[in-house]
Amino acid sequence: MDTDKKEKKVKKVQARHILVGTKEKAEDLKKKIDAGEDFSRLAEEHSECPSKKRGGDLGWFGKGAMVRPFEVAAFTAEEGEVVGPVKTEFGWHLIYVYEIQTDVNPDAGPPTGDEDADEATLRTVAENYAHEFMMLGYTSKKVLSLFTSPHFKSANAVYNILGPEAINEIIANVFGQKSGSAESGEPPA
Repeated sequence: MDTDKKEKKVKKVQARHILVGTKEKAEDLKKKIDAGEDFSRLAEEHSECPSKKRGGDLGWFGKGAMVRPFEVAAFTAEEGEVVGPVKTEFGWHLIYVYEIQTDVNPDAGPPTGDEDADEATLRTVAENYAHEFMMLGYTSKKVLSLFTSPHFKSANAVYNILGPEAINEIIANVFGQKSGSAESGEPPA
């Protein structure tokens, strides 16, 4: 009777991270965290990711949203655990997984939280994605297409809420271009 039982459920995690340039610095910060120092405060002071403004908070994400080594570490951690240092092409991460949900409908939207967030939070999430994509070496034009890709559900959700103008402006800012140049620099279709 109940067809919902057949729906595929996925695991999502909520995490904070600290990104630094060297393994030594990451190990030093891990010692401080293990000694009881506050993860969020250390992220604000030391992280090289735009998420530092929120204490390293990345919000909810599912598989496929993060680069592979980061994803593996985050999805094998226990709730409340700090893992790392983990090396990715961005640098060295410490990852604090503070909540896990294992039976999430992949198309439900929440618990990514994107749909319920205020505009400032959504813009910060979009900024983080644009920055991560830029660090991976994508062009600003390519980054816009990644936001519209269903493979990046959270980025796609933010794009759908904020709209193309806001996303273009955020991408331009991240890439150090004048607002609007991400779309105006393209040849006419």
